Amino acid sequence: MVITRQRQEITAASNEEADQLLNAVVEDLQQLARREGRYGILVTKTGPGRFTVELSEDVPFGVTEETTG
Repeated sequence: MVITRQRQEITAASNEEADQLLNAVVEDLQQLARREGRYGILVTKTGPGRFTVELSEDVPFGVTEETTG
């Protein structure tokens, strides 16, 4: 898992692992988003078992959106 302040990349070997990692990362970024008060969270599936989770100005504050890249 690559971690920066506003973006995290996740690689998981199973659906269960992906769910656990995504939930943890989204919770962490939700806390940061609340402090910033202006970003939503964008989850992008970039490949099998691979995801990017990031704060995004394109997503309304308080919302988490999912997409594929």
